[in-house]
Amino acid sequence: MNLEAESEREAQRPAEVAGDECCKDVCAIIVTYNPEPRNFQALLHILLGQVGRLVIVDNASGADVRTWLPAAQSAKVDCIRNPYNQGIAAAQNAGLARAMTWKDCRYVLLSDQDSVPAPEMVLRLRSALQKAEESLTVESRNVVKTEDPSHVAAVGPRSIDMRTGADSFFVVDQGGWPERMLPPPSALSNKARSTTIEVSFLIASGSLVPVDVLRALKGMRSNYFIDHVDTEWCLRARAAGFRLLAVPEAHLHHQLGDSVERIWFFGPRQVAYHTPLRDYYMFRNTLLMLRDVPMSLVWRVHFLMRLVKFAGYFLTLGDHRLQRLRHMWLGVRHGLRHVSGRLRPGTNACEALTVNELDPAI
Repeated sequence: MNLEAESEREAQRPAEVAGDECCKDVCAIIVTYNPEPRNFQALLHILLGQVGRLVIVDNASGADVRTWLPAAQSAKVDCIRNPYNQGIAAAQNAGLARAMTWKDCRYVLLSDQDSVPAPEMVLRLRSALQKAEESLTVESRNVVKTEDPSHVAAVGPRSIDMRTGADSFFVVDQGGWPERMLPPPSALSNKARSTTIEVSFLIASGSLVPVDVLRALKGMRSNYFIDHVDTEWCLRARAAGFRLLAVPEAHLHHQLGDSVERIWFFGPRQVAYHTPLRDYYMFRNTLLMLRDVPMSLVWRVHFLMRLVKFAGYFLTLGDHRLQRLRHMWLGVRHGLRHVSGRLRPGTNACEALTVNELDPAI
């Protein structure tokens, strides 16, 4: 998908609609690492039409940062430049801490640099979240509990791969067993919709989180660096009694992985390809997550079997198989030894990352 074209279509929409879409109590947080300048500036335009404020956390992008960072300077945009790449988790925590200093901020929206929110995405998410909060308030007041009265930790959109146009599936808990579920067909209207599906976890990009929930649960585990950062947070939220809701009528065009391929492997699926280095974090952080978060035996088996399938596919059908095997094995060793942080390039050692008060390890 061309972000500039999407931005132009957004700008051509009637002014009164764009005004209705702007959720002034929402602060968006984008973590960047060498973004494509023109596409990123288009993303800024799209997001700024839907939120009241925006925080950019840049993970030490290269010299080209000078070509896009000045365009981000405005009264509605704050920029944080990290001196080195601190990973997605520490960067998100830095952005969350900055957003929470803004007195009008009630919700935060997490976004990747290559995600494209559809028109009214933020409005639809906030509408669904507020409806869930109001329902809980009424139930508590009347002592009528027709459904699970737990607070909602986050809501997330329907994610559509911008390269293939395919819907990403939701993971739901069916009687204790994780199941994949494709979003149901939806007919969008001019008004915000609030149909929701309770899910087991949400991807970070596009997730809308109440600030009060962050105060209760804290933020991300900085020592994960990347991979399973959002999964761990969601499972931690569920273990604390919170719910997670997907809003199928809210759309996010997203790009998962460097490339994507449709295959048949234990069923039809769309496989995202990352660099072999990411295999290290996938294996290590899965094992760290099994230690860090309370979960049932079924879910533990689910995550371990996912690693088995992941290794089975990429070590037989993937590219750079020897590199991947080395990174997977190192990830297993570090995960079992509780080693965490950023893997130093060219070594088998990790270095600690910057943490702030939102990190649950503090």
